[in-house]
Amino acid sequence: MTVWFHVDVNSAFLSWSALKLLREGQTLDLRTLPAAVGGDEEKRHGVVLAKSQSAKQYGIRTGESLFSARLKCPDLIVTRPDFDWYVQCSKGLIAILRDYSPVVEQFSIDEAFVEMTGSEALFGPPVQAADAIRERVHRELGFTVNVGISVNRLLAKVASDFEKPDRTHTLWPEEVPAKLWPLPVGALFGVGPSAVRTLDTLGIRTVGDLAHADPEILRGAFGVRGESLRQHANGIEGTPLGRREVKDNSYGNSVTLPQDLAAPQQADATLLALAESVAGRLRTDGKSARVVTVQLVDNAFRRSSHQVSLNNPTNSTEVIYQTARQLIRQMWPKRPVRLVGITCERTTAEAFEQLDLFTDARRSDKQEKLDRAADALRSRFGDKAVVRARLLDPAAPHSSPGALSAAKARDKRKNRKDK
Repeated sequence: MTVWFHVDVNSAFLSWSALKLLREGQTLDLRTLPAAVGGDEEKRHGVVLAKSQSAKQYGIRTGESLFSARLKCPDLIVTRPDFDWYVQCSKGLIAILRDYSPVVEQFSIDEAFVEMTGSEALFGPPVQAADAIRERVHRELGFTVNVGISVNRLLAKVASDFEKPDRTHTLWPEEVPAKLWPLPVGALFGVGPSAVRTLDTLGIRTVGDLAHADPEILRGAFGVRGESLRQHANGIEGTPLGRREVKDNSYGNSVTLPQDLAAPQQADATLLALAESVAGRLRTDGKSARVVTVQLVDNAFRRSSHQVSLNNPTNSTEVIYQTARQLIRQMWPKRPVRLVGITCERTTAEAFEQLDLFTDARRSDKQEKLDRAADALRSRFGDKAVVRARLLDPAAPHSSPGALSAAKARDKRKNRKDK
C-alpha cells in the first residue's frame, strides 16, 4: 500500500514570526495571543497573511484587510513579515523530512508531501512515524506541524487540515465516508469560493453530496472539471498533487506578498529574490533548468501561470529573473496580485551552453563566476552575506553594473553625515 504524509506548518508565518521574536528576547509568545502577520497598517490594502488561533476566534480570516481585522479585535497585535527568516525555517523543515524519505515534494513554503511507502521497518507504523516527525520538528525547530496520512496526496492534504495545531490525522479510504463526506464541500482541496457558490445552487453542500452527485449535472456546471471534483470527493486523486515526471525535477518558490500589487513593475524586487533562491538551489544541486514558469494569484484567489522553454538550460539568477520579468508582463491580471511564484523545471545535470552569434561568452562566464562566489559567501556566512542592490533599493535601475557599489557609496556617505 502506498503511504503519503502531508506535513503542514501551523499558522506558518505567525508561528515563525513568534519564534523569531522569542529568540530575540521578547517574552510574549504571539501564538498565545490575538495576533497576526500583515503588511503596512497605514496602507488601506494591507492584509492578514497569517493569524493565531486566538485571532481566529474573533473571526479574523487570512486575506482580509488589517482594517477589517482591527474592527473585529481592537487589541490585535500585528507584526510585519520577515521572508528571509521564513525561508530559513522552511529549509529546516525540509531538511528534517529528507531524513525520513528520499521523496519529499515541497508544495509551498510551509507544506510538503512525503512518500513513506515501505518505511515501517525503519520508523514504525505511519502514525508512529508521523508523531516522531512532529515531535522532532517541535524539538529542533521550535514550531509545530500537522501531519495528514493517507494512500494519496489528496487525502493526506485533507487530513492535515483536521483539528489543529500539532496533530496527526489519518484519512484512509475506508475512513472517507465518516471523516470526509460530512464536511462542507469547501473543505475539499480545489473547491474554491466560486465553486462552492455554484455547487450550492445545485443543492450540493457537503463533500458527501458531491461524491454522490449526478456526473452529468457536474459536467454541465463545470465541464470536464466536474468529474475531477466528484473523484476528489470520493478520495480518488486523479492527477496527483505535485506530481513530477521525474523525481526532484522541479525547483520553485513562491511568496504571499505583504500587500497587493497593482502593476507588474511592483513585483520586480520580489521576482529577483525568488529567482535568487531558486537559482541558488539549482546551482547547489549541480542542475540547470530548461523551463521557467511564473505563477500569480490575484486578490480574488484566482491562479494563473505562464511558462517558456529556454534555448539552453540555465541556473543563472539573471537569466531566470529576466525571463520571469518578461512572463509576468505578458500575464498580469486585471485584479491586484497577492502571490508570486517562480518554478524551474526539466532540469539536467549537463553543464553546457550552446552559444550563438549574439551571446557574449565573456559576460556569461563572468556572471557564472559571480553567482558561484555569492553562493560560496552565503554558504559560509549566511543568506544575508551578499544582497543584490536591487533588493536593498527596489527603485534602483534593473541592470546597472554599478548598482551595488553605488549603494555602498550612498551608505558610506550617509554614515559620514550621521557621524
